[in-house]
Amino acid sequence: MAERNFEYDVALSFAGEQRPYVVQVAQELRSHGVRVFYDDYQKDNLWGKDLYAHLTEVYQHMCRYCVVFVSKDYAAKVWPTAEFRSAQARAITKKGEYILPARFDNTSIPGLLHTVGYIDLSTKTPEQLARSIVKKLGNEPRHNYLPPDLDRLYFRLNVVDDEVARSFVDSRAASLFGALSRMTPDERDAVSSLIQFACAEREPDELHINADYLSRITGKSIPRLRGLLGGIGSLGFSCSFREDSHDEDDLPGEHLGQRYFFHFRWVDLSTHEQFTIEEIDEFNELFPELIVAIEMIEGATEDRCEDCGRQLLKRLDFSQLARATASKDAH
Repeated sequence: MAERNFEYDVALSFAGEQRPYVVQVAQELRSHGVRVFYDDYQKDNLWGKDLYAHLTEVYQHMCRYCVVFVSKDYAAKVWPTAEFRSAQARAITKKGEYILPARFDNTSIPGLLHTVGYIDLSTKTPEQLARSIVKKLGNEPRHNYLPPDLDRLYFRLNVVDDEVARSFVDSRAASLFGALSRMTPDERDAVSSLIQFACAEREPDELHINADYLSRITGKSIPRLRGLLGGIGSLGFSCSFREDSHDEDDLPGEHLGQRYFFHFRWVDLSTHEQFTIEEIDEFNELFPELIVAIEMIEGATEDRCEDCGRQLLKRLDFSQLARATASKDAH
């Protein structure tokens, strides 16, 4: 699996006895914009799942690194042992490091060689360990990245002080991110460019853009755009293509050139199971799908030139939606 496709940057595998230390590591990692798999952050997602099957998938396929918190408690517990076996299966097939041992003591873990470099936690605070993990992750350009804390998006939508509304924004943002991640690069470029450069006269449920303008922005022909935008209905997007009438204040005489427009909508297909029907109806009034989509796309390209912004969107990098990962354009 290519690294750009990982859902998590790092997964934490530990025994419950060490939770007070590990939770501080998880919190510090989130403050740095790291997508961390920590069980308490996943309670709603894990509800009703076959935990063995799901955790096997997480520790074997869904994260870039796995930090194993070695202790006598870890070696004695069933679930940490199962997590380690899944991580070990991944390590066997992965080139380079995957399992990152962090030791509370010198307990031997079957399959974990003592020659593997580790961090001695007797000399590391949780904050120091988190910073070491951040350094290990490096500063490479992010791909398929949605920050764990969308605080800049909350500000754009004016929900900074409303925890329930923030939770719904998280869910709706994840829905759009999921839809974009299932597109081909050309489809994603067409959709994100349309949302980013749509006419300023917007409606809550529909965007429109001059077809020739979108063609010039994307470098794709209008027939190509029609094919791309017309082929993503299964992801909740719909698009029509039609000629708009000329304005009354057009220059007199024969009007040269026809003006065709794309009209675009998105329906969020997610169920948002953590919310009641009444809450979903209320939030749909406050945060229609396209409003969230517009703020996500515009927020993702904030402080970026047009070309750099499009490159961020092409690789699905939404770093600009969080203070922890946002940055100014380099030029």
